[in-house]
Amino acid sequence: MLDEMTVLSRIAPDLMADIGRRAQVLSSIESMQPVGRRALAARLNLPEREVRAAAAALKEQGLITMDAAGMQLTPQSIEVLSGAHDLSRAMFGLTKLEHALSQLLGVPHVVVVAGNADADPQVLKEVGRAAAHRVHKLLQSGTTLAVTGGRTMSELAHGIQSATPMNVMVVPARGGVGSSVETQANAVAAEIARRIGGHHRVMHVPDSLDAAALQEMMKLPEVRETLELLQRADLVVHGVGRADSMAQRRHLSVEALELLKKQRAVGEAFGDFFNIEGKTVLQTSTVSLGIGKAYKESKMVAVAAGERKAEAIIAASRHEAHDSLITDEAAAQRIVSLLGGKEQNR
Repeated sequence: MLDEMTVLSRIAPDLMADIGRRAQVLSSIESMQPVGRRALAARLNLPEREVRAAAAALKEQGLITMDAAGMQLTPQSIEVLSGAHDLSRAMFGLTKLEHALSQLLGVPHVVVVAGNADADPQVLKEVGRAAAHRVHKLLQSGTTLAVTGGRTMSELAHGIQSATPMNVMVVPARGGVGSSVETQANAVAAEIARRIGGHHRVMHVPDSLDAAALQEMMKLPEVRETLELLQRADLVVHGVGRADSMAQRRHLSVEALELLKKQRAVGEAFGDFFNIEGKTVLQTSTVSLGIGKAYKESKMVAVAAGERKAEAIIAASRHEAHDSLITDEAAAQRIVSLLGGKEQNR
């Protein structure tokens, strides 16, 4: 596609901007519909007249409708939507960013969503939708899927869907962390299972338990079954936390906080706090300890967005081998800025 686009841009550079804009508008309507022109223009940081012109052209082609509720896709748009996504991404440099991140982080499959989740909550929804699409592609009949909690993972759960029921077992990869019930791993697992027509199990324990307490809890059949499923998960999908934020959520001791600061911890996943090189500097007791290492064939998918998480994403990719990373443009650009020169000098 990039070669074809180069040719098109040389032949008709005046048309390429319009084509790219229409693809961008069509892709954005899908994630925000029904949406008004003014709201869409604000989301895309474009003049409203440009959105109006693109929308008028799309309506003329029968790809969208416009009424008092806003713009929405028509059934005919399904035929071109995938291509519009690819075209929009390539036109605005996201494909190049994905390739750069894949090379810098050693992650085979990278998806970059436009925008900065730190500044625009809608971006987090779109990251969740992109992650849901990737996860659905990786799911097969008989798969055991392990998922963590958090806002990004909650968006993934609400974005996934399947036309036919899937024989998939979804298990929470963490116990209870924090006080927000709807973003807990249990809630995420249940929502994913409901939307794809699969099955799920509940983790009836808090995430942080000492070894003795965990051994006692494992005597309960329902807890033991969930933990056994978790340890042999085929696909693990998780968020990536900043070390400082997760330390606060876990109410770590003063001594632990000092250690994290001294060892320059930047990221956290599954109770492991690690530095920018991906080396563990503190390991807290958690029900998900060692997940992803039970089976060599298991695939890991990381989902994290926002410029402020760039270092944590770098650390997580070095801490554990991943099949996929779904992030946003701001985080991707920051990662390239941090690693571009360093990786070339290695």
